[in-house]
Amino acid sequence: MWICDADRFNWYCDIPPDAEPANSAPEHPEAKVLSEEDEAVAALKALREDAERKRALAIIKPTPENLKRYIVAQEALMDRASVFSDVWRRVIWANPELNYQLRNPSNNAAIQVRDTQRARKASETLAGLAGEWGIFFFFRSDCPYCHRLAPTLKWLSEQYGIAVFPISLDGGGLPEFPQPSRDNGMAAALGVSVVPLVVLGNVKDRRLLPIGSGVLSAQEIVERIYILTQTRPGELY
Repeated sequence: MWICDADRFNWYCDIPPDAEPANSAPEHPEAKVLSEEDEAVAALKALREDAERKRALAIIKPTPENLKRYIVAQEALMDRASVFSDVWRRVIWANPELNYQLRNPSNNAAIQVRDTQRARKASETLAGLAGEWGIFFFFRSDCPYCHRLAPTLKWLSEQYGIAVFPISLDGGGLPEFPQPSRDNGMAAALGVSVVPLVVLGNVKDRRLLPIGSGVLSAQEIVERIYILTQTRPGELY
């Protein structure tokens, strides 16, 4: 009873050689059913490839017939895109939570309201930060752009009470900052390669947040300080 075909396991000796286990996989499994998304991807790909083939033929052989075939194919794609765009806006109108324009409006009236509110918040923020934050101003005395930016920083300091720490890279001063501090290695640590450079610094935890380089307006500086200290990345976009 223990003698069995060497090709088969002993305990299954009573199974006929031509029989198959009940759970064996079929030789030709059924094709995987595509999801609706997969079918849509395949259909769109086919439409684009068809239009691209007709375009290539029209370019290589620009006969009236080839051009007509390509135009028809292209128009079909554009018609689909038009329907998609129309349905898109209808969905946006019906679902305010999806409306990007509510966060970042594009019409002039709404832009003015948003900018006014943001400027007010930014000004209030800068005034409130004066106790913990200061502005490091890296410059050279022979830099014309530094001379142009210095009055703006002086005005911000007087207007909002935020301290400006001028740091001269060449030892010279500016009319608004005649007695600056000499660079003690801070510029190298920050990788300062161009001037003027404005950096926001926290006097308590010593955080340093670069605001920008070049000639900046007072409004730009106030807005950037607000963004860096009061918002998360992507919040205003």
